[in-house]
This record gives sequence, structure tokens and C-alpha cells, in this order.
Amino acid sequence: MKNTMTSKRQQTLHKRLHGLREKEMIEIEKELGREMDPSLINKLDRPMDFGDLASQEMSEGFDRKILERRYLNYKNISDAFRRLEEGKYGLCESCGTKIPSKRLTVDPVVRYCVPCLEKMEKFEEAEKGRNQVPTM
Repeated sequence: MKNTMTSKRQQTLHKRLHGLREKEMIEIEKELGREMDPSLINKLDRPMDFGDLASQEMSEGFDRKILERRYLNYKNISDAFRRLEEGKYGLCESCGTKIPSKRLTVDPVVRYCVPCLEKMEKFEEAEKGRNQVPTM
């Protein structure tokens, strides 16, 4: 099912998605290219105990999670561009129904209508329950 939208609406969406993508790229570049804090350099120059190493590893893991989330946002924006070009933007990827424009205004990269999203969340919740190890 193809979504028919006006050329003006498509241009508006294209500009908005482009702005979101540019913002995300700037944040990714900042995260990848940020300079080391002088206090961190001083810490690296001195011997570290297990607590220091654990703290450093935790900080690096946190930074990696931020970068992964930013990349996922960038990927979602790029996927929205693809759907826009294919004429499928604004259609639920699960059932093909039209996603309300108010929802797209709030989150322009949304992929699913609310009923399908709720079904998916319930399924994921049930899967989590099945995969939990029983406690004694």
C-alpha cells in the first residue's frame, strides 16, 4: 500500500528529517571526536588500582551506549527517508494502516501504529517472562 501525500507535505517532511539527521550526525561526531579531559589524562598517567580501572571501564561502557543510541537514532531517520522516497512513509510497517499525522508530528521516524506497537510490546513482555530463570 502506497501513501499519497502532497508534494508540499513531502518537502516539509524531507526538511524535517534532514534537520534531525544533521543534528544526530553532529552529536555522533562530537561523541567520537571529543577531546580528552585534562583530569582524565592525569589519571591515565598515574598507576591505577582496581577501583580506578572499574570506574574507567564503566565510563567507557556508558560512552559506548550513548554512541550506540545515537547511531540507532541516525539509522531510524535514514529509514524514514527511505520510506518517504518509496511512498511508504506514514504507513505502519506491520499492518499497512495510515499512522495519524499527530503521531508523526511528535515522532517523525515512527514505524508502527499504536495497536501494532502495543501488540509487539505485549509479545516482548511475554517473551521476557518466559526467558526469566525461576528463583527459589
